[in-house]
Amino acid sequence: MLKKIATSLLWLTSLPLCIYTLFTYLLAYTLVIDHWFVGFMMMSLPVVMLLCAIIAIIWLFVRPSRMLLPLVVLLIGYPFIRRTFSFHTAKEADKSLSVLDFNVFGFHHSSYPFDKDKTKASVTYVTENEADIKCFQEFNSMSNEKDFRVFEAITKENPYYVINSIYGTDRIFSLAIFSKYPVIHEEKSLFGQEPGKDNGNGYLLADIALKNDTIRVINLQLQSMGIRVKRVVEEVKDKSYSQAKDETKSILSSLKKGFINHAKEIEQIERLIDESPFPVIVCGDFNETPYGNAYGHIRDRLKNAFEEAGNGFGFTLNRSPRFVRIDNQFCSESIEVLDFQTHDHIKSSDHYPVFARYKLH
Repeated sequence: MLKKIATSLLWLTSLPLCIYTLFTYLLAYTLVIDHWFVGFMMMSLPVVMLLCAIIAIIWLFVRPSRMLLPLVVLLIGYPFIRRTFSFHTAKEADKSLSVLDFNVFGFHHSSYPFDKDKTKASVTYVTENEADIKCFQEFNSMSNEKDFRVFEAITKENPYYVINSIYGTDRIFSLAIFSKYPVIHEEKSLFGQEPGKDNGNGYLLADIALKNDTIRVINLQLQSMGIRVKRVVEEVKDKSYSQAKDETKSILSSLKKGFINHAKEIEQIERLIDESPFPVIVCGDFNETPYGNAYGHIRDRLKNAFEEAGNGFGFTLNRSPRFVRIDNQFCSESIEVLDFQTHDHIKSSDHYPVFARYKLH
């Protein structure tokens, strides 16, 4: 009798879970609804897929025939597994184009000289990296401070650039693109900017003339969701449950606002892609997981470099919640991704740099 009740309860759990998962797939595949609440549903995908896998294993031992439903649901969601985990071997080519993307966290200028070692490590890495094109978010350079003369150092090897700063080249805090090849056209815009304040969120566009081709490079930073998971954990550890509850509410409110903002911001990026006369590479800090609307909209138009040539989980955040990939590179179908790497050995920022090699056909 108890076994029958337990089996019934398991089935009553399995059915709505599978229906919810399928409905979330539908939203993510079709992107037919742009409401902010869909963002929450899509963020839940890895969790519900994991639950489906657990339930499938349980049914294997309880009643194997009922394992079929969660198993089929998981198979339908295979593309989302690709967004989570990747395994590839790097390809070689006679000619390739290398692109570095890195949120450098201002080279820790706000905490300098306390984080002087991290500043020097980041500056050394970005200047010595041999990428043909370098895209940065929260880029910082100050010509009157020795350790922050990054602009001058990078332009020695990558002399062509586009920056989005209200300060000019003597004092930069901005998005930045540096290239070994000439920039023949540029565009720039800031997202949600208040007068007199430069938060670095926005996009840069650079049409770059290579030796035999021209490409469009878009560097973006979507607005931060303001997620402070570490604070919630600390409040719970201290048994400050009311503060933890308030912090959780704040996170949910920030997520809602973030999804609304991202929907508006990504429309601008879609326009730049759709109107491009050249193959496109999009780099940047999406401040959103691979299951979000922003990622999905760009993936509808371009290939994701991690999915095409990455390895492992490719987590890019060097702080709590850590196990997420929010820094991405995308490219047009006509571009082949030869290799994609997350340089997680570079721990001098709150993000890890991502590096890719491409072949233009």
